[in-house]
Amino acid sequence: MLDGKIKIDRQIGAGGFGITYLAQDTFLERAVVIKECFPDSICMRFGTRVTVNAPTHEEQYRNIVDMFMREARSLARLRHPNIVSVHQAFEENGTAYMVLDLFEGRDLLDAIEDKNSALDPAQVQDFLVKVLDAIALVHGNDLLHRDISPDNILLDKWGTPALIDFGAAREDASQKTGAVSKMLVVKDGYSPHEFYVRGGIQGPSSDLYALAATMYHLITGKAPPVSQTRVADLADNKEDPYVPLIGNFPQYEPEFLEAIDKAMSIPPKDRVQSAEEWLTLISQESKKPKKVAFAENKNLTKTISELIEETNKHVTPAIRKEQPTAAPKTAPSPRVERFRPDWLEEFNRETVEVAERKRREAERAAAQEAARRAEEARQAKQARLAKEAALEAARQQKRQEEARASSRILGWVTGAKPG
Repeated sequence: MLDGKIKIDRQIGAGGFGITYLAQDTFLERAVVIKECFPDSICMRFGTRVTVNAPTHEEQYRNIVDMFMREARSLARLRHPNIVSVHQAFEENGTAYMVLDLFEGRDLLDAIEDKNSALDPAQVQDFLVKVLDAIALVHGNDLLHRDISPDNILLDKWGTPALIDFGAAREDASQKTGAVSKMLVVKDGYSPHEFYVRGGIQGPSSDLYALAATMYHLITGKAPPVSQTRVADLADNKEDPYVPLIGNFPQYEPEFLEAIDKAMSIPPKDRVQSAEEWLTLISQESKKPKKVAFAENKNLTKTISELIEETNKHVTPAIRKEQPTAAPKTAPSPRVERFRPDWLEEFNRETVEVAERKRREAERAAAQEAARRAEEARQAKQARLAKEAALEAARQQKRQEEARASSRILGWVTGAKPG
């Protein structure tokens, strides 16, 4: 496609509205994901071309393709680390396509089912904050996701979430009748009841219900009851089959669980109304003072300075409380002694001993270093003197050789002269 710039490798997913492929961007030489607009209830493929399966669906199909392109352009503006980016959209083969970044990871549903990689409460809260921040951006751009569920949230190897599959054209399709109305895809357990009703009013709280259902599954390990079942039971004056999270999971703060339960209310007006409101609830919960458990140091590995600092923290306020005025240094108040632990003098003694030992070690190290340097200087001097002696011996030998050579030459000249 795109004059050879995009090459499809294989199909990796399909739904009521489209088909997802793994592909190659041959121009940039990288792997990408291609989302094809393919509402299978009203269209079919003829070769590489997509066409409607009946002339009466032509107008509806064209509207869906137009909606797909509009949402692609809207999603391309959503630059967020927790939303898979759309960086190109085009029409070809009688339909429309989105080019998305390839997100390496697995979906949340796989992570939930993998008992060896369960997220701890801190990771769950961090996960929710990131997804809510992404949804706030989506809703701020007058968009709804409409298909939030564990299989539409990816996790990379660091546990960072990313929203995928924004369910293009779903709102438009929900206004139709006949075959087109079948495209109102819902997911039992995650979709709010308004998603099951053709023409049902959908808003930000609809997405938040689906996110709360996803969080419920993440925390409990199972999907919540189907919203239509809940509606039917409540209409028959039966008990809501939904079991609230609050009170059942002590490892989480009550306010954290209460916000999820609220977002899963059946009446939209009783739910959390915005991602910002939900984030505020979490923020208020996180600002509460937490008890900090200090581990007992059984092997007494604390440094002397840490122990003295800890002692001062506990002793000094008590001394000040019992002794408002400073006592003379020469006559300590007897009351002060009550707040001096028995081991304080031992620590003070140990501090002095440690300091003295360190001083002696430093002096010994300095002496060793001085001896080492003196030895190096002595060896260097010996080497220098030996070198100078060798040079002098060489010079002396050279002078002797020159003298002998001169003597031989002189003898030859003298012996060769006529008598």
